Amino acid sequence: MNETSQAIMAALDETEQSQPFARVKEIVGHQLRRMDPRAEVITTGFFNHTYAPDMVIRWPQAARTTDRYVYLRTTANPAELREDITRLQTKDRPLILSLGELEATQATDALQPTASEHQALLLDTPAFGELTPAHDTPSVPRLISSSIIEGGRGAMNALATTQFTNAVATGVGAARDGDPNGTRIAVEAVSAQMVPQVADRMTAFMAALWQGGGSTLSSFPGPLRRSGRLDESTLAYLLGSEEIPDPAFWQRLLPMVSLPLLLRTPIRDPDNLQHLMRSAVARWQSHVCVIARGTTPSAPIGPWRWAVERGHLLLQTPQFRTYVAQTRKDLDTSDTFDEPSLEDLRTRADRFSIPLTSIRMLVTDRRIGYDGPGDDVVHDEQLVGISEALGQSEAVFEADARTPSGAVLRCSFTQLLASARGARSQVALDELIGTAARLLCELTDPEAENLSALLGAQGQPIAAPWNQPSLFDS
Repeated sequence: MNETSQAIMAALDETEQSQPFARVKEIVGHQLRRMDPRAEVITTGFFNHTYAPDMVIRWPQAARTTDRYVYLRTTANPAELREDITRLQTKDRPLILSLGELEATQATDALQPTASEHQALLLDTPAFGELTPAHDTPSVPRLISSSIIEGGRGAMNALATTQFTNAVATGVGAARDGDPNGTRIAVEAVSAQMVPQVADRMTAFMAALWQGGGSTLSSFPGPLRRSGRLDESTLAYLLGSEEIPDPAFWQRLLPMVSLPLLLRTPIRDPDNLQHLMRSAVARWQSHVCVIARGTTPSAPIGPWRWAVERGHLLLQTPQFRTYVAQTRKDLDTSDTFDEPSLEDLRTRADRFSIPLTSIRMLVTDRRIGYDGPGDDVVHDEQLVGISEALGQSEAVFEADARTPSGAVLRCSFTQLLASARGARSQVALDELIGTAARLLCELTDPEAENLSALLGAQGQPIAAPWNQPSLFDS
């Protein structure tokens, strides 16, 4: 008997009549949250009924996932449990936890068809305990546990639970290795033991591993009702699984993933996201990014790490964090910052070979604009003369920077924001974030090196026509 089973049995043996039920619910609720941290577990005022659930599991971040009702039953009698299953609503995908033990495997096998037909999951106490992950459990067994809680069906005792989890865990590894036999066994197991929606998601997850490992989708040993496409839940499975540091794996999967899809994924900053982003930064595009000082105010994220936070892609560094979005209105730009002098800006631009095609300066309450026809104006003699005439008291509040691919970013030093010129224009993330960070921030040498390691060096820009600049008041 496992630790969870022992705790439930001990709670049932408490002498105070009012305590056992509350204590059992407390234990079960705690373990359900460990099995699926995404889940919200609500306790009702009922106990040991078939007409009202004892608990309700909800997934607030998954709008398409319906609530699951949990029924705690003090019987392990197969006939009584079969009657319970047939009384419950199939649409609620009931989870029935027998506070006992289905000793005979034949009893479990006999209940399997009825439970599967009614989309119900019947677990005895030892089986429930087998699903509870230890703190050091690898992520794939955790994924299996959470998937069973969300969409498991059929009847499972401890032995059946262990056999199922082992088959799926082995199949996940087999899928990445391109082994058809182990993969097929896992696909058949999830199809039999999970409702179609969750089974399809698990199958798509294994198909993604199959392709990432270098095998073709047409050779995948199982039906793919999702046509091999990833959705946000399947991508979350993939990113939350064991770390896969192989760059070729993520390069193969990149065509199946997009930035909007990633931002719908209920993940934070798993290790696999870091590997995915190394392949994605030069391929994915966005319109705008904003830099916020300091570290993230919510759950801490390590430095030089990618994360998804409140629907935004985030890069955390020791000094600042960069948020990426498709439109300016999606970002918080309420904070304002001191603008650099023209000399400071020139130093930053020279350091990283960033051409500036337009500069807008503020002197007391007057604005001065200096534009060129696309060439780098930062060292123009006329601009130097203007600065000298102003006593070098000017502050640069905005500049247009040309990226290595030729895209132009309008950079606001007041808001620490960079956006592509043109309302619908998109720029590759490495250029968008890299140009913004190098131009809007004072980077130390180690920070500049780390930024290059993540995004690549700024590089040399494409050639631009060399014409005389124009001076205008704005």
